[in-house]
Amino acid sequence: MHPTSKPLGLVTLALAAALCAPAAARELRLTTTMARNFIGGAYIVIYLVDAEGRYKSTLQMRGTTPRYYSQLRHWYRATDVAGADRAAEADGKTAASVRRGDIIELSLDLADELFDSGNVVRIDSTLYEGRDYATDVAVPLLNGSAGVVFDGRGYVKSLKIDL
Repeated sequence: MHPTSKPLGLVTLALAAALCAPAAARELRLTTTMARNFIGGAYIVIYLVDAEGRYKSTLQMRGTTPRYYSQLRHWYRATDVAGADRAAEADGKTAASVRRGDIIELSLDLADELFDSGNVVRIDSTLYEGRDYATDVAVPLLNGSAGVVFDGRGYVKSLKIDL
């Protein structure tokens, strides 16, 4: 396992402040497996959108050079439309870029109201001097999505959600 593939731990405080009302929260574990079809470091952003595709929150970003964030096209545009401060959205949620075959585990608490209400977890990916995959993978935030492995179409091989 590559050193950058270790879990970052709980991203609870920032996400709880941004997404959780006094309602009950539920632990969510995302396991992202990177494909083996690229060389070098890829940038990915894991974020949440509502049923209409409007940006809600950044869950994690892998890749620390802000000048490449615009290549994460859907996320970049969505944060613009939402009027979100990209620097603030990425603050405390970034880590080194990912390599082929890496496994990224992310655990966080989300408000119960976010489940089964049309919200979607999206991952955009890009590679320096490579192709960009806007919405490399998208997974509805449903109770029925738990344990299912969803295939990516680019640098992400798969995304699995566990509750």
